[in-house]
Amino acid sequence: MTQNYEQLLRISIQEVMSGDLPSNGDASTDDQAGNHTQATFTTPEKTHTQDEFPVRSTLAESALTPSAEIAETLAKVEDRQAVDDSSQLSPCETKQLDKLLVSAPYPAATSIDALKVIQKQRGWVSDASLSLLSAYIQVSVAELDSVATFYNLIFRQAVGEVVLHPCDGISCDLMDGVEVRAAISQKLHIKPGETTPDNRFTLIPLPCLGACDKAPVMIASEQVYPHLTLSKIAQLLDELEGNKK
Repeated sequence: MTQNYEQLLRISIQEVMSGDLPSNGDASTDDQAGNHTQATFTTPEKTHTQDEFPVRSTLAESALTPSAEIAETLAKVEDRQAVDDSSQLSPCETKQLDKLLVSAPYPAATSIDALKVIQKQRGWVSDASLSLLSAYIQVSVAELDSVATFYNLIFRQAVGEVVLHPCDGISCDLMDGVEVRAAISQKLHIKPGETTPDNRFTLIPLPCLGACDKAPVMIASEQVYPHLTLSKIAQLLDELEGNKK
């Protein structure tokens, strides 16, 4: 009994690795275990070639390729952002800002007018523009941003060449203002807050324009358009579309 046990302990590593263990009467179990182990480690791995997925590759490329219209619109936006996010203020901007700083009792008093100067030149006030203005007039970015976001006519996001501000106050709504705004959206195919694909129009309704006696009313290109009707809206938008820069 002791001798058999010692013999088992002297089994060489080679015999263990080769699987040639002495049978102990349960050969079927050992064979099954050995076969299972061998099947697990000798199963060949399948390798994929480049030609196996031509359809998937083609679909992926087509999905990532923008249409000509979208590509053109993106190019316009990128060009405009490059101008808006220039690394320095223009001589025209600094000249106007200097006039404001001289006439103001302290720099913060120029905030709203200074923001108007930037927007007049760039179309809107980007984060980069806000930082440049902050450094020049020595007013913190947080203070300028709080002023910019308080006033409806300072834009902190890019807008179109013409921003339409139809009034959505109660007086205008009582005078068919809802129908007028719906006609604008339908003709331009945009919702409030959106810009047309050609970057021409942006629609931003305002709560009250202070011209209730002229309802329904709209501001566009710094002009007030009173007593709007559905027919007047169609004609007005055609005129604004024709007066491109």
